[in-house]
Amino acid sequence: MTEKIHIIGASFAAIACAEQLVTLKPEAEIILIDKESKSNYLPNGLNYYLRQSITDLSQSLWDSPILHGHKQVDRLQGEVIEINSQEKSLSLKLADGSICQEAYETLVCAMGAKAESHYIKGADNEKVLTTKYFTNSRDALDKIDDSQAILVIGAGPIGIDLAYSLSLKGKSVTLIEAADHVDFHQTDIEMLDPLLTEMANMGICLLTQTRIKAIEETPQGLSLVTDKGEVISGDLAFLAVNFRPNSDLLDSQVECLLDKTVKVDEHFKTSNPSIYAIGDLVSSQFSPLGIPYYTPLINQAVRSGQALAYHLAGYNVPMLESTKVVGGHHFGYYRSSVGITEEEASIYSDLVTFVYQAELEEDSSIFRIKLIVSQCDGRLLGAQCLSKVNHLLLTNQLSQAVSQKLCDYQLAFQDFIFLKGDSELAYHLHQACLEVFEKRNRHEN
Repeated sequence: MTEKIHIIGASFAAIACAEQLVTLKPEAEIILIDKESKSNYLPNGLNYYLRQSITDLSQSLWDSPILHGHKQVDRLQGEVIEINSQEKSLSLKLADGSICQEAYETLVCAMGAKAESHYIKGADNEKVLTTKYFTNSRDALDKIDDSQAILVIGAGPIGIDLAYSLSLKGKSVTLIEAADHVDFHQTDIEMLDPLLTEMANMGICLLTQTRIKAIEETPQGLSLVTDKGEVISGDLAFLAVNFRPNSDLLDSQVECLLDKTVKVDEHFKTSNPSIYAIGDLVSSQFSPLGIPYYTPLINQAVRSGQALAYHLAGYNVPMLESTKVVGGHHFGYYRSSVGITEEEASIYSDLVTFVYQAELEEDSSIFRIKLIVSQCDGRLLGAQCLSKVNHLLLTNQLSQAVSQKLCDYQLAFQDFIFLKGDSELAYHLHQACLEVFEKRNRHEN
């Protein structure tokens, strides 16, 4: 009898899992279920379009050449409205509105995350938009064209990216953040001044320490009411708040935690042995702290899907860890971070930090890096980088260092290619690690 593996979802985690399974378990039948007809949408597609990197939003759709037309893979377009774990069946609502039942043997849940706010009254207004799905972004385009004053709620990476893209289209953008500075989950404040200067130069109105309590529609557009009773007006608003696990289907079927993540073991098995959960539904072990940590990132989704496929195929796969590595480009700067910020790390450990800055020979622009290490042993806990040139490969290297629990002296004295004009960033990383190593040892003495 052919083994069947049902996967709810058809985005990054689901596709990564399915791609590995067709190679590792060629005898198995894989059924991908998703309510979206275009689930293969890059969530940053709207930004690509607004920045004229693509000429049509459909160019932000990606396909899996491995799965395309594969005889092992069946696709069902429908919404799973109920999981019955006792009977091992799914209730599916199809495009025509009819309901059908689908029996499963092994169920992989990869429903991802959703951007919504239960705190903000009126956040479900049709003029309050998100960009995660293709239909969201497509619908947003017409409304952007008809609007001039646009409000972006949330100044993390998603909100900053969107504010930049909208400003390039000549829109008047107000960026609103509840914390005391932008991108506070990833970036300490001393790494932000070049970005903030450029945001001001491009006309972004930045409001920090401003928490939105309610959104009200008016004849002129929208009014956002803060917790202090202030009113911010605009034509349109985007919700760029933190994503939350889309785990409602599993609430009564498996054990879920208070933050709505699904509790899984090291192989992504839930409290029900026939059900697995991957991607944005689950937390991962966070390398710097050794504790579970929710990181709804594409790289985490892909790796969890691949790891589960290897486990289902009988491979011995170690528990996945995350370093929370993120990076992007906006307002003329590449910015990236890995691990934890100084503010967050100080809760758990005594620290030594160092901000290193140099002028690059390539174009006389600045390269700035902040290193955060444990005072007792120099272990790298976090790093942040900012530059006009693309430094993202360097951040991948720092991610490996955090994951491998390397110390400042190991990074300072490791080999690196020294080739004038071609390896400048590696040299500056070497210098920054020397500086933090020296500073920590001065403290010890």
